[in-house]
Amino acid sequence: MDADTRPRRTLAATLRGHLVNPVVRYLLRTPAHRLLSGSVLLLAYTGRRSGVRRELPAMFAVLDDRYVVVAGQPETKTWWRNFTGDARPVTATVAGRRHSFRARLLEPSTAEHQLARDAYRRRYPRVPMEDATPVLVLTPDHDA
Repeated sequence: MDADTRPRRTLAATLRGHLVNPVVRYLLRTPAHRLLSGSVLLLAYTGRRSGVRRELPAMFAVLDDRYVVVAGQPETKTWWRNFTGDARPVTATVAGRRHSFRARLLEPSTAEHQLARDAYRRRYPRVPMEDATPVLVLTPDHDA
């Protein structure tokens, strides 16, 4: 991705990335995770092209035995693009416990995308979300 197509970071995004996210990542790894664990998980994945291991806190909703993560303000972020195509292995720390999952980006305008969006909207009715908002589903990796 060249500099002309890379999303522009706002001041809020920069503060979130350099100040808020590190604090949230720390809290999610400690007994204090209880303050956030009902709505935030810690998603760890390896960059598709870079091969760099990343961790980011993300709000989630539950859909059956899966977790739904939505890329809020996707035009300012690139992390969700790592999950296009086939499902990729990730780990997620939920309620203080680390689990293995297969993560994939759902195709917009499919029934599965709609179900996942609906689950997220029920959990977070005030979060703005467009029909084409990137939605990631984490399915338990029972083979891990």
